[in-house]
Amino acid sequence: MQYVTCETFSSGQRFICLLCPAGAGGWSPLNSNKYQWLEIKLEQRTEITAIATQGRYGSSDWVTRYLLMFSDTGHNWRPYRQEDSIRAFSGNSNADSVVMYKLQHPVIAQYLRILPLDWNPNGRVGLRLEAYGCQYRSDVASFDGSGHLLYRPDPSANPADKDVLSMNFKTLQNSGMLVHMEDHSGHTLTLELFKGKLLLQFRKEIRRDKVRNKTRICIGDAFERCRRLKTEKNLNTDANVANFLLDSLLDDQHWHHVSIERVRGLVNFTVDKNTQQLQLPEYLSHSEINEISFGGTSLAGLQKAHSRRNFHGCLENVLYNDISVIDRAKEKQVVIAGNVTFTCTESIDVPVTFASPGSFLGLPWVSSGESMSVSLQFRTWNKAGLLMTFDLQHNAGTLWLYLSEARARLQIHKAGRIMTDITAGANLNDGQWHSVELVVRRGRLAVTLDKTDSSTASTSFPVAPDSQLFLGGCPNTEDGSVCRNPLNVFQGCMRLIRTDSGLVDLIKVQQMLFGNFSDLQMDMCGIVDREAPCGVERCTPQYTVPVPLRCPQGTDLPTPSPSVLWGSAVSRKL
Repeated sequence: MQYVTCETFSSGQRFICLLCPAGAGGWSPLNSNKYQWLEIKLEQRTEITAIATQGRYGSSDWVTRYLLMFSDTGHNWRPYRQEDSIRAFSGNSNADSVVMYKLQHPVIAQYLRILPLDWNPNGRVGLRLEAYGCQYRSDVASFDGSGHLLYRPDPSANPADKDVLSMNFKTLQNSGMLVHMEDHSGHTLTLELFKGKLLLQFRKEIRRDKVRNKTRICIGDAFERCRRLKTEKNLNTDANVANFLLDSLLDDQHWHHVSIERVRGLVNFTVDKNTQQLQLPEYLSHSEINEISFGGTSLAGLQKAHSRRNFHGCLENVLYNDISVIDRAKEKQVVIAGNVTFTCTESIDVPVTFASPGSFLGLPWVSSGESMSVSLQFRTWNKAGLLMTFDLQHNAGTLWLYLSEARARLQIHKAGRIMTDITAGANLNDGQWHSVELVVRRGRLAVTLDKTDSSTASTSFPVAPDSQLFLGGCPNTEDGSVCRNPLNVFQGCMRLIRTDSGLVDLIKVQQMLFGNFSDLQMDMCGIVDREAPCGVERCTPQYTVPVPLRCPQGTDLPTPSPSVLWGSAVSRKL
């Protein structure tokens, strides 16, 4: 593992980072295996448009296939996707040729990682790397769930032919109001996160003594999810309503782009790369906005929302009809209610992805007497899968905590007999984060889901791991004596794993300083919308020779050349 800080050469809207430490000929880790990576830190968040690789100079060391990861913070990594699939880039076939890719979708990031998947079988992992891109402007506002911005468009301005709202958002919370618009005639537009999905609602208020005319429209790929959402009690309303639902799992602490373009009754609703064109009913087609709230609204407004929460997270580059709302807020031209700051402060959670039948995480256990506790959070689409297992002390049996029919079930087996069998929770395969806690004290065992649903049982024997605790699956052993898993393996993500010793440091696990693991994707949650394509595919090269690139302003980037040092890099061992 190596970490590189790029001191970039800048000219206008371009930058180049070249990894080729003087005298070293490129990067080559001490051990060539699938657990190595090269990490690059740029000076600031940047729009990455292309990457180019070579093998290590004058050697038989080159990478033939690799993954590209990116991050804002150096944690919670995200793989580069193309057509909604994780792509493995084809690398080099020798040490000298340059293989370059212009990214189909530019990446906004401050950190990049290259994960070698395959390399020259007659050599080692070896790499020289150049990254290309453009400066990126970021105007952010941070909301703690108690504040919001209130913007009132200039009433004297000429009415626009269309209304366009665009912004980026990131959050760890699965629900909260992003935008609430109102006009003088009772029309409202609300954009909110609801259970990790993005819900766009148009509403025309009517008097209660008139006939209710409810309209909820489900469109495109979101039809089935929208249909399910309709059945929820808190979607009922006393108004003319049109609901539109897009995407899922948007509470992943990554930036997501959303835009709403409205021309009378026609609306283009875009979330990331997914765009739906919507046709509103006539009675919802005419509206001139006079007030817009970002991040929340008053209590009365929230009572109309499904989430009933203000937004907790960050908004970026908020534009309404080409006006920067955050710039206006900094200039005190927008009402700031509650706690809103202009930096994106965020907590860092380190998730781990169990992606294959061979995935498992093993943790050592030090006994602390007859009591014990283990807790974690997980998210999955599967109804079944092993969460946790361990052999009990004094050969008292084996404990399994697993998902069965989307419920949590705990069993203790000894000599072929079921000694304990309890269940808790329901609908745990909805893709949301759920917490599970196992607590044993004074001969009583309790399993609690989401801090509310608990099941208990009495035991006549100590319940504590003998030496190791396994999560998600079991290692392959010849005699099967260390860990036995007669159940389905877990496929999904886990985070915030706690034992009697405290919070498990998954970065130390990743660095092989604590515990053991196999086939895990560390410091990232790779679960995606279950209706989206998934998988890892080989990326067909778009360019195998250097080509000029352009930033938005039209400034050409220089052609990469291994003999020209456009920047310098400082590396250190982790």
